[in-house]
Amino acid sequence: MTIGRYFKAKRKEQRLSLRNASKLSGISHVHVRDIENDRIKPAFEKVIKLLKAYNADIQDFLSKTGSISPRDIETVESEKLYKIPVFSSVVAEKSGTAYGSSKQDKVSEWIGSGIEDHRVFALRVRDDSMVPEFHEGEIIIVNPHIKPEHNDYVIVKNDQGEIAFKQLKKYGKTTVFHPLNPKYPDIQLSARQKYTIIGKVVKKEKIY
Repeated sequence: MTIGRYFKAKRKEQRLSLRNASKLSGISHVHVRDIENDRIKPAFEKVIKLLKAYNADIQDFLSKTGSISPRDIETVESEKLYKIPVFSSVVAEKSGTAYGSSKQDKVSEWIGSGIEDHRVFALRVRDDSMVPEFHEGEIIIVNPHIKPEHNDYVIVKNDQGEIAFKQLKKYGKTTVFHPLNPKYPDIQLSARQKYTIIGKVVKKEKIY
């Protein structure tokens, strides 16, 4: 598989437009398009930016394209990691997602991530409602201080205190929380159903 075909497939998997991909990666949409069309071969730093934007890992990229040298892989694997708490959904709810508060002493699990932000926290996916992109047991990083937009992944809480992981959809004045797994129904907000968005999911971490 060519580098261009690989990145185009990953962008489509994430349901991102070229402009959204540009926003996430910090690479111009024209440059992203030229990479996808194999008009240019991206520099290593741009490869890493695209992999992070698409929640893809370097081993997958290497196995399918064979385009990175072992020295480059060593550079990525030596990336500095930052300590992030893995909350249970109960702790996340009661703490108001306030990483940095006294609730830290109740955290029993931590994860290393390349995200340097003391406000973020992590959760484990609890069910199969977000497959094929997210599987039960995987760890997601949540930032409660970013305003989510249409198609973003979010953690929400209903008025009974139940926590859910869904994709945010906005159609005019209508807001829908969408599960990726088609066997689960959409949740459409109404006057009777009140939901609070706890935070935006900014990354998925793979643990081997």
